[in-house]
Order: sequence, then structure tokens, then C-alpha cells
Amino acid sequence: TLAAQKPEHYDVVCCLEMLEHVPDPASVIAACAAMAKPGASLYFSTINRNPKAYAFAIIGAEYVLNLLPRGTHDYQKFIRPSELASWIRAAGLQLQGMTGLVYNPITKRYRLNESDVSVNYMVRAVKA
Repeated sequence: TLAAQKPEHYDVVCCLEMLEHVPDPASVIAACAAMAKPGASLYFSTINRNPKAYAFAIIGAEYVLNLLPRGTHDYQKFIRPSELASWIRAAGLQLQGMTGLVYNPITKRYRLNESDVSVNYMVRAVKA
């Protein structure tokens, strides 16, 4: 609805920690692209779909550390970086960069790590 009401309205569009919870992530990305002005930056974050992400994001975060309510995530809705990149291109955006978010349960802090997108990761795209 917002994309229809405010086309090419925003200089920056952020869609963080949501794509893995919706039935059609590609349509959300397309809506974000529609809201962005030409030259705008768009930021997306989500969770990779692989065994490590299952272990960390579901078993670790939901069942061991109790950081999130049990059942928050559905592994089948996790998104591989290649899938996200494909949806970004299909929406007419250019992928500019990707970085991982790595959590340390001892210090309870996240840090960015460009070489580790195995669990949580973020991307930056630009609308041409």
C-alpha cells in the first residue's frame, strides 16, 4: 500500500529482519524498490538458509539462549544470498555489497564481518 501511495519518494529504504517472515519476499523487495527514488540506497537483512543458520538462529537463539520466542522462525523461509540477490536484480536494483552479522553469545554483541554471511547478513542495493 505504501509503495502505491508514495512511489519514488524515499532516499533510503530499510527492510530489516522481515523478509524471512513474509510469504512472498520478492514482492516486498519490489515494493521497497518502488518507494525508492532513483539513486536511493536500499538495505535488507535476513537469515541464510543452511544447517549453520538453523543451528544458530533457531536452536541457539530460540531454544538454548532464549533470545527469541520459540517458533519465531521457520527454516523454510530463510533466504540464501543468491536468492536475495536474484530478487534484488528482478526489482531493478543493483546489489552494491553484502556483509554478515556475527553474534557473540558471551559478550552479547554483534559485529559486521564481510567474509561470514553464513547466518545473519545484510545487503545494500541502489536504485539506478
